[in-house]
Amino acid sequence: MRQSEKDLLWAYMYNNYVRLESNLNTLQNNIRFRRIDVADCMEYICALQEFETFKEVTKHIRILLKFEESGCIDDNSEK
Repeated sequence: MRQSEKDLLWAYMYNNYVRLESNLNTLQNNIRFRRIDVADCMEYICALQEFETFKEVTKHIRILLKFEESGCIDDNSEK
């Protein structure tokens, strides 16, 4: 894999991590600061599952490709 392809993949993982985390924070704030219903809870659960799945898949990709770069995608939160 060329360095430019690695950089592109890393940027993709970073940008999606930030987007999913931001979405999760927004939904969490909505639950905290307004009257919630079942749909709000389900939306939060789905977003949380999507974020956790993304972190797991990107962790496996980084292991397979031997990415050693440090970034926002933190494996320590899962331990």
